[in-house]
Amino acid sequence: MIKKLLLLLTFIILITGCSKTKHYDTNKVVLDDIYYNKGNFIDINSDYLNNQNHKNYVLFAYNSFCTFQIPCEDIFQEYMTKYKVDFLSINIDEYKKTKLHDTVEYAPTIIIVKDGKIIAYLDAESDDDLNKYQDVKEFEKWINNYIFIPN
Repeated sequence: MIKKLLLLLTFIILITGCSKTKHYDTNKVVLDDIYYNKGNFIDINSDYLNNQNHKNYVLFAYNSFCTFQIPCEDIFQEYMTKYKVDFLSINIDEYKKTKLHDTVEYAPTIIIVKDGKIIAYLDAESDDDLNKYQDVKEFEKWINNYIFIPN
């Protein structure tokens, strides 16, 4: 009887230990599954964004004019395509109607949100962040510090 129980227990441990489970770096934001997709911008409005409580996502807030030598959306698009990660995208007029605007006022920006709270963002007014808007490798290095990218 004990042999059967030990054999059954061993079998259960092997089955559960060999199952396909997701192992994440707990220091990184695991985006909601719908954002590990095709590598697109998903256009949204303020109502949609204000209802994203307790969600994990990356937001691109933009304005209609760009003074950068290389349009930053091109940098972000290259990253998104490479890693098949979708970013929410909102224009500045709609963004100003959201609660996130209370913390991050300027666009363009990338905002990383976990459980509805800002974890990190690019500051359009900061010289330290300028290279992340213009160099995909610098942007990749920055954002990959914060979000989980599956293999």
